[in-house]
Amino acid sequence: MKRALLVGLSAVLLGTTSASAQVSSSELARFSRYDDNSNRHVDYDIWTDLLHDIVLNVPVMDREPERLRAVNTGTRISTANESRYRFEANRVAYHLMSDEYQEAISAYRQDLESLPGHVDLATLSSNEQLAYWLNLHNVAVIEQIMLNYPLTRVNRQEAYGTNENMFEAKILNIAGVPLSLNDIRLRIVYRQWDDPRVIYGFFNGAIGGPEISRTAFNGDSVWTQLDRNAEEFVNSLRGVEVARRELRVSHLYEEAAHFFPDFDSDLRAHLSAFANADTAEQLAPGRPVHATIEDWHIADLINGSTRCVGPGGAATMYSGSPDPSSGIVAAGTSCSTALPSNALVLLNAVQERRIELIREGRYGEVYTVDIPTDENGNELRLAPTEIDSPDDSE
Repeated sequence: MKRALLVGLSAVLLGTTSASAQVSSSELARFSRYDDNSNRHVDYDIWTDLLHDIVLNVPVMDREPERLRAVNTGTRISTANESRYRFEANRVAYHLMSDEYQEAISAYRQDLESLPGHVDLATLSSNEQLAYWLNLHNVAVIEQIMLNYPLTRVNRQEAYGTNENMFEAKILNIAGVPLSLNDIRLRIVYRQWDDPRVIYGFFNGAIGGPEISRTAFNGDSVWTQLDRNAEEFVNSLRGVEVARRELRVSHLYEEAAHFFPDFDSDLRAHLSAFANADTAEQLAPGRPVHATIEDWHIADLINGSTRCVGPGGAATMYSGSPDPSSGIVAAGTSCSTALPSNALVLLNAVQERRIELIREGRYGEVYTVDIPTDENGNELRLAPTEIDSPDDSE
């Protein structure tokens, strides 16, 4: 029987730190130990419940880029996302978050942040630790965007309460070590798990990155969940596309180049493991690989716009619970706070794609992925690589 470490809601404390100095190797070393004989399990059901309420599930789109400018009837003003990837990836409904949801997300981030103060991470298995880091990173990203909302470009955003970039500011403190989002992704997980699938567990809040799932990562299923995210990303245009006789891939692969020593060959092999037939055809040798795909538009429903535009003109839109005395009201019959024009464009695309997939018998389609195995056919799971770590065990 596994011992469950239930992470619950507690008081809301932001508790950010704004020192962006590089974390030392000795400080990071404390996060390198693990115990694959451990039967401890962290329960993330609360985070799954929250994700189910705030994330819109967007079906996999076809590999045809969106080229036409989004147009609102009766006006030339456009506040919509005009990116060629604008209908890809799941979305977070920030503009609909009530005060209660915002408080719950901040409280849950604090609970995850404080967990290592109660339970030594070294007593968890490598898979449990990986799930912990992925969930902590993603809830912190959503919290930061939520606190700074509305915004349109995630990479330009400063961490809440600081003048430092959201991904480099030391907004977390784990067991006494100040950490940034990039510390978790690049300096802990990327260094300790020698498996490129970890790329797909990090939601950066933007359309151009791996999508946020409606289910929290779990130690028992983290690699299966990463495989699913990899399939979605690799077979999307924001992951892989052909343009001007070159194979363009996401800039995230360049950041993770150490996973691919022979970048061209190793990356193609990795992508091919998750590619469907259409994508696999584009991965054939002959085109040079360039990691130039980048889209930092926010992965929300309204492109971070606080204005609804329609035949009646522009009007201010509110999120959360409005103050009746503030004078901010819903925008007449041409604009709804729940479904502003930008959201309607996205939802129409989602509905059309779902209908198309249902007609083709492909809705809920599952792709077969070749997973690395040993000579006995057992799945290879690469764990942290510190020399003083215990031996892996199943």
